[in-house]
Amino acid sequence: MKRRMLYAVLLVAVVGLLISSVQGALAWEPTEPIEFISPGSPGGGWDTICRVSARVLGETGLVTEPIYVSTMTGGSGSVAISHVVRRREGDAHLLIAASNSVTFSMAGGKTLYTYYDVTPLAQIAAEYGAYVVLADSPYQTLGDVVEALQADPDSVTIAGGSAPGSMDHIKVALLGKAIGIDPLDMAYVPYQGGGEALASLLGGHVDVASLDVSEIEGQLKAGEVRALAVLSEDRLALFPDLPTAVEQGVDVTFVVWRGLYMPAGLSKEVVEFWTDTIEQMVASPEWEEAKPKAWEPVTRFGDEFVQYTYDELERYLTLLEELGFEPRKEPVMK
Repeated sequence: MKRRMLYAVLLVAVVGLLISSVQGALAWEPTEPIEFISPGSPGGGWDTICRVSARVLGETGLVTEPIYVSTMTGGSGSVAISHVVRRREGDAHLLIAASNSVTFSMAGGKTLYTYYDVTPLAQIAAEYGAYVVLADSPYQTLGDVVEALQADPDSVTIAGGSAPGSMDHIKVALLGKAIGIDPLDMAYVPYQGGGEALASLLGGHVDVASLDVSEIEGQLKAGEVRALAVLSEDRLALFPDLPTAVEQGVDVTFVVWRGLYMPAGLSKEVVEFWTDTIEQMVASPEWEEAKPKAWEPVTRFGDEFVQYTYDELERYLTLLEELGFEPRKEPVMK
């Protein structure tokens, strides 16, 4: 009897050790420096995603390994996603900034790859687009720009931080469609990120910039630029004096999501670690303090975000065709 009891105790101990060993094997944490890739120039939305996330992850101790930010511009996210798919599959220490600008690059065929070729991770915020001019611009209202465009669509130069057919250009195209002119006749000037587009406006090289509110937050407060219209349905709590396009009789709204993706080929444990970590990050007081005030707390994680990116890509394929752009010919699924 004693021998049987001894065997039973030993069996329980062995099983316990096995369970502990398996649980330890399933747990994953970073073991080397973390890289964030910004597909846009410094000062733009993607750069802000990377730098604010890196800062908060370090301050909160959610990640203890060093974090650094790389810049990889080109094709509104196309260069970055090509690099990730071709060279970084399975890299558990790499996160890439994303927004609907990447979706437009996919829908427009500017990249061979789509969300099916990477791991969509999380939406961490949302904000709205805006049409912006210098403080001393002769265009005092959105109506002034509309009048000039209707007289000659090529007479107003409009800068954006993304390639033709991508997000900032789509905001311009939606304006053209709303006021009855061909979006392809408008003078859109593309730059590699919102920071470059804003610099072009501040330098007096273009008349208008199609940007996001967070990208002009500092310049608005400093009185260097004016927002002729924000592309929200209602006025923003942060900038209640800024008129919407809708209230000025121009039916254009545009929501911009901010998020992150990772390479394909990751284990379930890696994806769960980063999903949980990013979710904790955006729930922290450090995040609330560090993020741009124009970022709204609209988040999606895990399967919900993955499905959202797939659905959005399908919607944008239709939208590009409606606006006169040629959508991608390649299938969007593997």
